[in-house]
Order: sequence, then structure tokens, then C-alpha cells
Amino acid sequence: RIEADLGNLAAGARGQVRVLASVSAMTESLADDVAAFLAKPAHRAIQVDLEERVSPEIVRGVREGMASLGVCWDAADPGELQTRPYRRDHLCLAVPRGHALARRRKVRFEETLAYEHVSLPVNSAVQVRLQQEALQLGVPVRHRVIVTNFEAALRVVRSGLAISVIPRELAAPVAQAHDLTLIALDEPWARRQFIVCFRDEPSLTPSARQLLEHLCRS
Repeated sequence: RIEADLGNLAAGARGQVRVLASVSAMTESLADDVAAFLAKPAHRAIQVDLEERVSPEIVRGVREGMASLGVCWDAADPGELQTRPYRRDHLCLAVPRGHALARRRKVRFEETLAYEHVSLPVNSAVQVRLQQEALQLGVPVRHRVIVTNFEAALRVVRSGLAISVIPRELAAPVAQAHDLTLIALDEPWARRQFIVCFRDEPSLTPSARQLLEHLCRS
């Protein structure tokens, strides 16, 4: 292994790295961070494959060896996997202009439960957390529309059909063009920490270790 590692490092690391990532991480920053990594001359021989999964599937995929690295919200239980911090984001409430909550600067999650929501699939990390919080409050989340990505969720909010809890980092660049109002979600869990998870750092290939270090520096 030492001989192989030194050979790879001498010639610029070579190999293939598979990464499983949540929709939030993929859409917000991961694709750009991986592109910056691959743009470096020393990494031109590395191939990075990205696949979008929900958090439980990410943890299971890394644990079972389907991927070298996983990127997800730290609310997911990584089990025996090792983890390192990646980026942060902030959940907010997206409502159409003119909505009853649109003049608010911040809102508690409990207050949003009086309105119908547009949601991601029920096993996504955001929806799991929202369901847990709603269960503690004793008030169910009223799902009017379920979509597979945040772009679709914003289109539904724009139409006036429902509101949505969504990362501010995704919604802010398009909020004005879509006539949306973004309201801070006044909850301690609204500020999210993403992590990179992996089975065992010494056993990672040189390519995977270099990508890991690059992502953690981001």
C-alpha cells in the first residue's frame, strides 16, 4: 500500500472516487467544490462520481463500501463511520409575496404548521427533522405537494399552493426573480452543519484522501 500510495503521489494521484451526497449539499456547494478540486493540475487523472441520495442511504452506502465518502447533515446518525465537518447552511421559510407571514422577519416552526407545505420525499433529512419537530408539538405537517428537489419546491411556492422550509443558500439567489419572501426560521436546528463521513481514513485511497482534505478546507 505504501509503494502504491507513493507512486500515485509522485505522478499526481490517480483513481476514481465515488461520493454519495444529500440534495442540499449537492445543490448548494458540493458540485462547485468538486469542480475546483478537479481543476487543479495534480488532480487531472482523478475521476469523481457524485450520486444524490437521502441521508440514511448515504450512511448505509459508505458503511457497505458502495462509496468512499458521503456528505450529509450531521443530524443523520453516522453509526461507526468516521466524520469530519464540511460546510454550514441555514433553513428558512419560503412564502409567496403577499402571504400572511411575508412581513415577518423570523418565524417559529410551530407557526408554519397552520399552512400547507410543499415537501421533499419523507425520508429526506429535512423532512425527517420537520416530522420529528411536528410530532413533539403534537401538530402534523400538512403536505399539499411532495417534490423531489428544491427547484420544484420553489416553483410550487411561487404558484401560491404552499409554503416550504428550504435552505436560504439555495433560495436567496432566485427569491426576487420568483417573487418569494424568505423568512428566518427561529429554531436552533435551522443552522445546519454538514459532515463528510467515511469508514476509515487510513484505508482511503490517495485520491479519496485528497478530496476529503479539499472538502474539509472548504
